[in-house]
Amino acid sequence: MRKTYLPLSDEDRDYLKALSKKRTIQAQVVDRARILLYKADGMTFQQIADKLAISTATVRLCISKFQKGGLDAALFDVQRPGRPSEITDDAKAWMIHIACQRPTELGYAQELWTLTSLHKYIQKHAEEAGYPRLSTVTKPY
Repeated sequence: MRKTYLPLSDEDRDYLKALSKKRTIQAQVVDRARILLYKADGMTFQQIADKLAISTATVRLCISKFQKGGLDAALFDVQRPGRPSEITDDAKAWMIHIACQRPTELGYAQELWTLTSLHKYIQKHAEEAGYPRLSTVTKPY
């Protein structure tokens, strides 16, 4: 099998070496930096995978990302939107407003909220306050 080298500038190589020695970043970023360095030294996908105890698919993906998008694309994941929040900012503000009030102001005998009593109040009054999702989504802990 013919060895192929990954073209890295001296600056990129120094940056990757520094990253691969850091202990304060994610392990996957360190692995990706090492993948690029090993490939630049001419190692095969299988040799890199064996040396780092990862799959060859991971090595191929990292190299592919580097070739398509450069160093940052290979090292760091793109932010994804994720699941939308079920509780709106207004609903959160309403819950905070309730929690900051004394229970006596809302008709309760106790002076301070317990988590359970606050939860029950929120579930009971959420719908009439315009936040029906809070009556089912909240938990007492």
